[in-house]
Amino acid sequence: MSAPPRLTLDLDAVSAATTALAGRLLDAGFTLIGVTKAVDGEPAVGQAMLEAGCAGLADSRLPALTRLAAHALAPLTLIRPPQRDELELVAQVADRVVLADPAVAQTLGEHAPGAALEVLLAVDLGDRREGVLPEDAAAVAHRLAALPGIALAGIAANFACLSGQLPTQVLFRQAEAVLTTIADACAAEPLLSLGGTCCLQHLDGYAPRFATEIRSGGGPLYGYDFVSGARLEDLERRDPVLTAAVLECSRKPPAPPCETGCDAFGHVPDARLPKDDAWYALVALGRRDCEPAGLRPLLEGAYVAGMTSDVGIVIVPEPLAPGAELSFAVDYDALVRAVTSPFVALECIRSKGAA
Repeated sequence: MSAPPRLTLDLDAVSAATTALAGRLLDAGFTLIGVTKAVDGEPAVGQAMLEAGCAGLADSRLPALTRLAAHALAPLTLIRPPQRDELELVAQVADRVVLADPAVAQTLGEHAPGAALEVLLAVDLGDRREGVLPEDAAAVAHRLAALPGIALAGIAANFACLSGQLPTQVLFRQAEAVLTTIADACAAEPLLSLGGTCCLQHLDGYAPRFATEIRSGGGPLYGYDFVSGARLEDLERRDPVLTAAVLECSRKPPAPPCETGCDAFGHVPDARLPKDDAWYALVALGRRDCEPAGLRPLLEGAYVAGMTSDVGIVIVPEPLAPGAELSFAVDYDALVRAVTSPFVALECIRSKGAA
């Protein structure tokens, strides 16, 4: 077991959720693409997703995709347009890329090592994060299809990211209408790629007209949809666990009245200090490592009072000795931050305890 801070991912829970999701989607005419960006392309998680029924893996960062490729995990989709200094490597690592700029695609095609690199045209249906507008899709798609080394696979749409636009079956049909206008430019059967986990709650009664995939990271990792705040059908929510060491613990009275200002980050403090005497545990976990609001202490009666850069303050029901460990269930926001912190060790386990 790694020393704290330690982030623990249960691969059996990931496998169970993925198996259930992939099976249900397949029965309804969809395929599932496992998104690994919340775990920074952790190969053990990617392998668990593929073995449990995902048709492929996707990530938004090239280094994460490279980690997956190094473990021979495929097919791989880059779901963010690459930076210019990444184009050559992207063409070697990715099987598909989601983008909207023909100039970027042209350079990718020039670096494609052999078979043509598949491209999904990003279409903006209203979230305004990325992609071309529906009325411009046909013209851009035909430019992409004419590029050497590029094979247009279809279109990709995303929901509930920048503006919070929720997916609906009306929007799914709008995406299909766009795909109809570019189907003749696709190198093979046109593909509709929909993201993310929030789409899963809107598929009942929806019969896809094209080959359609759902890109999901929260579903396989949590069995839960953070956008709707609801669990996914027949799945149990299982949060990754972040464990931190106690540095000191002492009983203190309520904070005295005083003039207050901004904290060290220049923000109005959001600390939740007790109004009575309480046990304050100082833990070796800070805002550099996670999102404080995304932590739920697993010790009954404990709560996070606040965090500074490198330490957190947890109100606990009893005194804890230095070196004791406190564990927290982490939501998606806290997970993304923790998994990329150089100070947090990542530990993948099976439920029975085997690493």
